[in-house]
Formats: sequence, C-alpha cells, structure tokens
Amino acid sequence: MANIHDYLYWRGDLSLDTVPLNELDGLVLTRFAYMPFEELTLGQNETVGSLCKKLKTLPADKFRLDGDARFVMLLNEADRFNQMPVSDFVKHNDNDAVVQFAAITLYLPDGSLYIAYCGTDSTLVGWKEDFYMSFMEDVPAQMEALDYALKILKRYPEKKFYLGGHSKGGNLAIYTAVNLPDDMKARLQHVSNYDGPGFPKSYIASHDFGSVLDRIDTFIPQESMIGRIHEHAEGFHVVESDERGIQQHDIYSWLLGPTLLTLLDKADDASEITYRAIQNILQSTSPEQRKEYIDRIFDLLMSSDANTFSEVFKDLPKKIDEVVKTATTMTAQERKENSEMMSKMVHSFLDAALSYHEEKLPDFGGLLDNFKFDIPELPVIEKLKQKL
Repeated sequence: MANIHDYLYWRGDLSLDTVPLNELDGLVLTRFAYMPFEELTLGQNETVGSLCKKLKTLPADKFRLDGDARFVMLLNEADRFNQMPVSDFVKHNDNDAVVQFAAITLYLPDGSLYIAYCGTDSTLVGWKEDFYMSFMEDVPAQMEALDYALKILKRYPEKKFYLGGHSKGGNLAIYTAVNLPDDMKARLQHVSNYDGPGFPKSYIASHDFGSVLDRIDTFIPQESMIGRIHEHAEGFHVVESDERGIQQHDIYSWLLGPTLLTLLDKADDASEITYRAIQNILQSTSPEQRKEYIDRIFDLLMSSDANTFSEVFKDLPKKIDEVVKTATTMTAQERKENSEMMSKMVHSFLDAALSYHEEKLPDFGGLLDNFKFDIPELPVIEKLKQKL
C-alpha cells in the first residue's frame, strides 16, 4: 500500500504551478518541520533541497522515525519541493517553563508562505506540555506559535499564507489561525491539522473559531488517540492506516492514492472509546488534580536525569532504581492522591468501553460470563459483567 514516500516518488516531478498545493503536500511540509535542523549549520539562503543534502549526512539515530531518512532522500530529489526557500527555523525546549516548540517557514512558488509547526518530539518536556493541555487553555507552545506567525506575517504584510502541523503542531496551527488579528486572517488560505488534539468546549465557545472554520481540515487515522483529545469544531476526516493503535500516529503508516489520502467513513471503535474515556477523565477530575498528578509523574521520570523516553529506558535497571528512590520521598497523601487518580483513569476507560458497547452491541448478553476477574477494587468490572 502506498504512503507519503510513494507520493514523493510518483508526483515529485510535478511543479506546484502545474498541480496546486494539496493535502498530501501539507503532509510533506509538516513532516519536514520535524527534521533535526538543530544538528545542522544553517546558512542565509537555504532551500528544502540544500537542507535535505545536509540532513542526509546525519547518522540514523538523529532522526525520530524510521521513515525519515528515506523521506529526506526522496524530498531532496523532488523538484516539486526542493527549490523552495526556507527560513526562520526556531526550536525552543525549556524544562522549567514546560515548553517544547519548533517551527519553520517555507516559501511557495506563487509567493505565498507555508508556516509549518513541529509536533511533540521525543523529549519528556514535550510530552509533559501535551498533558498540560488537559488543564490549561493556553500552553506555552501555543503562545509561541502565535508569536512566531505574527513575526513572520508582519515582515510580509501582503503575502497570503498557509498553516499546518502534525500532532501538537496541528493544534498549534489551529490555535494560531483562531487568534490572529482579522487583517491577517483575511490572508489565511488554509490550515492543515494532521492528527493533532482539538480544544476544550469552553475554549471553542469563548473564541472566534467561526471566522476560520471553513479553511481548516483535520485528518486523523482510524484508531486515532492523540487526535481524539478534546473537541474538533471543524470536524475531521478519517484516514486509513496500515498500523494499529498509537502506531497509527506515524504518518508513514497513512495510506494514500496519487493525489489524496485514503479516507474511511468513520473512526474505529478504539478511537471512539479513547475519546469517551478522555471526556470521562476531564469530567471526573479537576484541573488542579490533573496538574498535580502530571507534575508528580514527570518529576519521577526526570529524576533519573533523562531528557527523553528512550533515555529513560536506556540502562533501565539503574534508571528505575533512581525513580524508585525518588518515589519513596513522596508523602502518604501524595501516594494516596496518585492512586486515586490512576483509579479514576482506569475507571474512565472501562466506563467508556462499557457505554460504547452498550450502544453498539446491546444484544450481547452474557458475553463475559466465561471470564474471571481478579480486580475486586474496580467495581466497574462487575457492572460490565452485569450489563453485557
């Protein structure tokens, strides 16, 4: 089955003057934003092609996904993209401020701009900031994304522009579009969100989404988890993936034809259950509870001096020992609160599965009769057995 690599191979020789910018081009440009440009020496007059040549010299472990090295090779050979000028790469990670942000600007042949936001990287601070979206309306990366766009658009007051991003980057793109001043919104051509989280209902109600909704497209894979966090006022398109679960977040697993992503009628059960579970968690916990729990978990992970999840799992026995030592310093009250929050999270997912299957499979009485459960502290299990 074809993916974005095949698109670069099939269509990379077609200029944007001949075939206008489309959803697959947006996927290419937003993936480009993830490349490790911080490992390079950037000149004043860089292009996609010149950066790809430099990226090709990096060792494989500098790339985040297995498909990135081939992506860079094919992008370097694609006339559709390789002559695009590139500027204003920014990357800012700050553990203390809980911010992970990166963006880059590309210059399209018709004179318009494409501002591409990087999504969550592999750093612990990046994931911590994502979890902060569960209790903050304006996380630091969102505010930096808006400031970044304002800086670029003020420099080019007449240019039309596009916004796009994958994962958190897609959320940043929509956040920016919604919060731009009206004169800049008038120049906005389109916003592409590839499996990025949505926004709380309260945020949507209190901000001017209506002024840009007709120019936003959100794409999620059929078992999406990240893209089902919060609400999508713009709706979403469901893309077929050849992976399962959280691995579908990888855009190299997304299937496509020569010009469009391969779409399905609806999301799978797993995605719907994830959405309901997240809503359950948000409704059953306070913002303060969520912040305290998230801070404790990431304080434990960072206590091992790891900066990324891969570093946490590297030399695992030593890292775990360091984390456990830190955990023993928690007060009895903190351990109790952690246990309560974990219980609520488990209950939220089980209740979500129950409510979803009650609606979809109402006649499956006795389905669980042959299963034995050894978790008496989770009464929702008994409820599940009774209902089904």
